[in-house]
Amino acid sequence: MRSIKDRILDQMPQVKMPTLGQSVDIPVYVIHNSGDPEDYFFIFDFEQFVERSRSGIFVRPRLKVWAGRSDFGRSAFARQFRESFAAEFDAARQALAAGGGKKNGWFSWSLGKDLLGGAVSGFVANIVLLVAMSAGKLVWSALPLPGFLREKSDGEKLESSITETQGKVDQALAGMQVTLHRALYDHARKFGPVSQRDLDYDAWPLPAFVTEHLTDRTSTSWW
Repeated sequence: MRSIKDRILDQMPQVKMPTLGQSVDIPVYVIHNSGDPEDYFFIFDFEQFVERSRSGIFVRPRLKVWAGRSDFGRSAFARQFRESFAAEFDAARQALAAGGGKKNGWFSWSLGKDLLGGAVSGFVANIVLLVAMSAGKLVWSALPLPGFLREKSDGEKLESSITETQGKVDQALAGMQVTLHRALYDHARKFGPVSQRDLDYDAWPLPAFVTEHLTDRTSTSWW
């Protein structure tokens, strides 16, 4: 049986990085559950991202992360963020596919038939995160496929390539700016003292879908 990597390499001549359009924000809310700075979950606002994608546009995503406190470990945060984002991105992808849309931007982009299953299920989500954190540094529309997919070394396995990509995503996420939102700060403060450093007093009020789910303890997305 031919390996997943061999099937991906077969698709390489037909696969191209999409041309990116206008930037669209993806707000992310970090909700704390207790006085433990490591106890939190995420709410992703995919609404504008999905709306643009429904028309087949490949937008340039831009992450904006809000939290109630910022004294959590960034390595664990990066890994949990990436995994939660991938799960919610895939849920949105499946919902859009069930709706019959043929051109859903990033949500319909793939490496050919059924190559998003199994070990590469988070591939597109990782690419979206890489694009979201490279604005101003790389012009993705002018690049060929990422280098990790062009490697053809016999000793290299697809799993290690994906792990390497995940490492790049985690490194970028660990250094990402997190801004304190007053409402999330007030929520986190219910469990104990919280520093006001980086608190944005002028931030817009939280969307209703966020305030309604502050006690859910489970990462989710809105679109």
